[in-house]
Amino acid sequence: MFEKLKHSPIGKTTIANINNCIETGLIDFTPDYQRFGRLWDKSKKQLFIDSIINSYDVPKFYFHYLSSYAYDLNNSNCLLAIIDGKQRLEAINDFINNRFSLASDFVYIGNSNIVLNNKYFRDIYCCYPEIMNKFLDYILDVVFIDTDEKFRIEELFLRLNEGIPLNNAERRNAIGGELVHWINFFISTDPFFTEKISFKNKRLEHFDLLTKLILLQCQGIASFSKRNLNTLIKSNKDYISPLIEMCLSKLQRNVSLMNRCFEDNDLLLRSKSMVPLYYLFFFFRENVSREDIQSQIEFLREFDRLRKENVAIKDPNLINKEFVEFDRLTQQGAHQKTSLEKRLKMLNAYYELFRTDNFNILSECGIIRKNSLEDV
Repeated sequence: MFEKLKHSPIGKTTIANINNCIETGLIDFTPDYQRFGRLWDKSKKQLFIDSIINSYDVPKFYFHYLSSYAYDLNNSNCLLAIIDGKQRLEAINDFINNRFSLASDFVYIGNSNIVLNNKYFRDIYCCYPEIMNKFLDYILDVVFIDTDEKFRIEELFLRLNEGIPLNNAERRNAIGGELVHWINFFISTDPFFTEKISFKNKRLEHFDLLTKLILLQCQGIASFSKRNLNTLIKSNKDYISPLIEMCLSKLQRNVSLMNRCFEDNDLLLRSKSMVPLYYLFFFFRENVSREDIQSQIEFLREFDRLRKENVAIKDPNLINKEFVEFDRLTQQGAHQKTSLEKRLKMLNAYYELFRTDNFNILSECGIIRKNSLEDV
């Protein structure tokens, strides 16, 4: 069910009514789909309040009306959940609660002789109650959505905020269920995702990465196809199977090992497509220790440096073609099983050279030669 209600379930949609809902806890500001909220600075809040006091139109507010149809989505026991307009609601509530004043250059269009710049709500209400009463009676354009389909709310939220549809990770997150809950809890609390990884999580990149690591832990080298990842999430929606529980336990131990070896905001972890490969490189072997991973990370830093040097080489006779192929596989089809297999094979081969000092010899001579693995 998905219905746009024409009439407000809370009566008039004035600022006073909406703010009363905020103060009495009837509005959920942090539903699952409210994850891209950007906090406004004071100047943005002041400009928005300026628009209302001076009777300019402001954008619509979208609320999820948590009726009986949406009980499964109501984790807060609130009447409403904000879909779009969170920062504007916060600005209204903050102004009424005297958390910021009007801007220093504020001009009241209704009467330029009335000076309101730098004044707080309480000051204006004391001296000019009619102006603040008009502010409180300002009619907001509000849309209420009544639905029990989380996917539709997710879709609406992103379309309103980004103008683009959901990506695959966001669609999997919208499926919900036990494994999704486990993934979201892990990425929000584990240092690997909160401290070590150096790429942003604007559109569930961390969720996507952990889903792929779980797939690798459970199946070994596998394709990150839409079908494989969706099946993993959907088959563990109602409950997490014992097999997956065991895989998650192993994954937690492995990630804990990596946490002790990687630096904060580690440059090796700047690319989402590389992390699954590193995970296989570390743990696709028996009896892995912290010392093993530290040695492998030392190798990866040197390997990463030499690949960058290889890109800068102009003479085609000096270019390491294996590095070129490694980079191509990383950029094209990195989600495919064959790409993971080929890159992992290259890493393992060069790591053996690294362990026997041949890698260092090649590095000193210029590992950026053709067929360097065959030369040793």
